[in-house]
Amino acid sequence: MTTRKVQNPNDKGGAGFLWALVAVIAIAAVVIGLIFFNGRSQRSEAMAEKMIPVENLVVSYNEGDPSFTLAAADGGADAPSVDLFEDFSCSHCADLATSTDADALEKIQAGELVVNVHPMNFLDGQGGQVGHSTRALAAELALAAHGDAEALWNLRAMLFENQQSVYNKVDYDDLADRAKEFGASAEAVQDIRDGAFEETAQAVGTANYDYQNEKTGEAYTPRVMRDGEDLVEGQEIQNWVGAAAS
Repeated sequence: MTTRKVQNPNDKGGAGFLWALVAVIAIAAVVIGLIFFNGRSQRSEAMAEKMIPVENLVVSYNEGDPSFTLAAADGGADAPSVDLFEDFSCSHCADLATSTDADALEKIQAGELVVNVHPMNFLDGQGGQVGHSTRALAAELALAAHGDAEALWNLRAMLFENQQSVYNKVDYDDLADRAKEFGASAEAVQDIRDGAFEETAQAVGTANYDYQNEKTGEAYTPRVMRDGEDLVEGQEIQNWVGAAAS
């Protein structure tokens, strides 16, 4: 009768097994890394293909102001201006942006319209809660503060067009990654990632809510005003671009 010798795992054969295991783990790590990298690359390429081309557009913003201004880089010195109030959690704002943004951008870039965007966050609730509206607004203000007009316009469009799928599902890292894919500056991306404009966003949202209440006795979004009065009301808001530019 013969007996089989049980091999000591510490001898050369055991060491060979351990090296093989390490090799398998290393290969798996490389494969996972490639999958992740390719996934990010594909998403970035998809985002780039969907980017809205922006030319002759500048954003002006002074930190502490309740709004930022979108205007033509060249021309349009005498263009009429309006105040647009919107909230990233407002479904009606999303509908309005989707249906009128293309016309608005065309008018702005042509020097025929200036839009003062007054972001709001009252749909996050009372008591200074930080929800989707505030985080998205903080990201928007970071881009405005750094003059990243193209990234701002595209991030804003993405958040409104995909509101149902991104609502309360994007944090500052997600917003920073998206802004980077839209060509935002490194400084703006870092400010978004750090939530640097969170307190400012809360103050801006409150200021715009109070402004509407003071002027009209009620506050809501979406809303388009000029000189403290509604430019359009009800369903006519779908025609706000034409009314504003006339």
